[in-house]
Amino acid sequence: MAIRPRKLIRIDPIDITDKTAVGIHFPFNKKTVFTLDYTTKDHAKSKLINVLSTSPGERLNQPNFGAGLKNRLFEQQTEIAEEDLKAYVLPQINQFVPEIEIKNINVKKGGIAGHQLFVTINYSLINNEEEDSVTLSFTNDFETNY
Repeated sequence: MAIRPRKLIRIDPIDITDKTAVGIHFPFNKKTVFTLDYTTKDHAKSKLINVLSTSPGERLNQPNFGAGLKNRLFEQQTEIAEEDLKAYVLPQINQFVPEIEIKNINVKKGGIAGHQLFVTINYSLINNEEEDSVTLSFTNDFETNY
């Protein structure tokens, strides 16, 4: 009878104590404004949403921060535009959210038409390979849904 080793589970040292906040949760809440993230997974998701919903030049002292998805809302719907969007978003995420690995970036077919943009990003945490996804939708009234 062979003994099979268990699957290795890696826990970020910050996640060991429940009362230690990792960062500020995004998007902000109307009641308490700032809510905190207590796990690396939640904070990585907040950072990813922040990068995707910010336009370059919008953040003070970091003019290159942000993917600028709102700026791409009125572009033509072509495969080249989708590939261009993916090629621009990926380096932004790699630079500003280094704790995740992107598995897939999906622009919903027909999402750019009608002045709507739907982007789904599947990713995993590097330290424990836990997978998650973020779906953002942008419309011409500039309200973002997370």
